[in-house]
Parts: sequence; structure tokens; C-alpha cells
Amino acid sequence: MNQQAITLKDQAFEAYKKKNFKAAAQAFTDCIALLDESQDPLTAAEMRNNLSVVLLELKKPEESLAVLKDTDKIFADANDQKRQAMALGNMAAALQDLGRLPEALSTYEASADLFKEIGEKEMRALTLKKISDLQLKTGKQFQALASLEASYDQNEEKSAKDKVLKGFLGSLINKITHRS
Repeated sequence: MNQQAITLKDQAFEAYKKKNFKAAAQAFTDCIALLDESQDPLTAAEMRNNLSVVLLELKKPEESLAVLKDTDKIFADANDQKRQAMALGNMAAALQDLGRLPEALSTYEASADLFKEIGEKEMRALTLKKISDLQLKTGKQFQALASLEASYDQNEEKSAKDKVLKGFLGSLINKITHRS
């Protein structure tokens, strides 16, 4: 990555931290243009992933989804499963914001599967919570409980609150399924 692209990336992250999403979007867009010119598709895909998050903050899910086009494939080709899973998660968020819930759910599930493969428990837990929320919205209450319970299983160092919630979910699932 050349110095100008690094400067733009840094400006974008700084603007994002300050919640100046328009400035962040512009800086990421300019950075991507430079990276495309220098034929650095992997870094450009990473910046597209970042831009997609900013666009979601700006309530522009269509643009977010468009900017993510093929980023998951670029990361897959580079054997970078973590960034591939993150790209899929961002795609799912955009699909969810667009009301395309079945597509969002399957895309979140693909993201969670990748996080599981690489042992990213925290990211998988966050994704499972998104899946649970989406399952609730689509009338799949039992699956939502199971996904939420699985998300709590990912955290090895559970807080007292998490332990209570995990126990409650387990008891609820047992009652629903008539297990003792």
C-alpha cells in the first residue's frame, strides 16, 4: 500500500471514530480508487469491507451491498477465512437492512461457519447473536433460542450474567423439548 493510500485509510478510520461517516466514506472511497489503480485487490477488498460498515451507518444498505461485491471471493482466493467471514457478515447486515431476511440468515450462517472453522469464538458468538435476532424476526423462536445458547457456549470466560442467561436458556430449551 502506498503512502497516500495509508494516509487515506488512517483519515477514514479517524473520521469513523469521530462518527463523521460521510468523511470516512469519502476517504475509504478515495483509498479504494488508489488501491485499484495499483492493482492491490486484497487490500482494496479490505477497504471495501470497511466502507460497507460506514455505508450501513449512513443507512445506505444497497450501496453497502454493492461495494462488497466479490470481496468474500477475493478473501477466499487468498485463503483469508477471517476476512472472508467478516465480509459475509457485512453482506448479511446489508441484506437484513434491505429486508432480504432469508438471504441475510443464510449469509450470517456461512459467516458463523467460517468463524467456527478458524476458531474465532468471539466473532462467531457475535454472529450467532445476529442469527438469533434474525430467527426471532422470521418466526423461528426455537432456532433463535438454540442459536443464542450456542453464542453463549463460545465464551470460555463467562460473566455471572452470561452464566445465568446460559442456564436460563438451557432450562427453557429443555422445557420446550420436554427434556429433563
